[in-house]
Amino acid sequence: MKRFSLLFILIVTVALGFAQKDKTAAPVAPDMPIDEETGLITYKEVIQEQGSATELFDRAMRWAKSFYKNTNEVIKSADREKGVIEMYSSVKIYSHQKDGSKIGKNIVYYTFRLECREGRYRYTITNFKERATSSAPIEAWLDNSSDNKKWDPECFINLQEVDEQILSLLQSLTTGMEPPVEKVDEW
Repeated sequence: MKRFSLLFILIVTVALGFAQKDKTAAPVAPDMPIDEETGLITYKEVIQEQGSATELFDRAMRWAKSFYKNTNEVIKSADREKGVIEMYSSVKIYSHQKDGSKIGKNIVYYTFRLECREGRYRYTITNFKERATSSAPIEAWLDNSSDNKKWDPECFINLQEVDEQILSLLQSLTTGMEPPVEKVDEW
């Protein structure tokens, strides 16, 4: 019985040790899209969607006005004739504390271009820059080599935060660009 108890305690101790290592494991860089020409993090895709260029533009404007709190600050230009909306917005990143809490760390700004054509639209989100003392491209956070003295493991966590927020934005955009469901008043 003593051997069984001792063995049980040993197994639990080892298991807790492995569990603790998993919690403190080094973060992994998120798989973010990098433009081959510019070397910048760039989310870009053409989406096939029903509607004329004008209808898609109008849907994009409705979506932007519902998604962003202050579209006067976000929308830099909107050309209905060309079907192009240029935006400049941001996402928040956090400093993660040892106790599991997080506090606001900084803001990452990005440019967002929506182009509408017959039966399709294209989005391009790029030029991510952290606003600290000066605007610094966040691509530097991907470099965890020993040469990069400014890198720390939280860089990967912050990149993951940016990625999650942009993917959420894109999900909302995709839903917002769908044709409106026409309700038939059957009475």
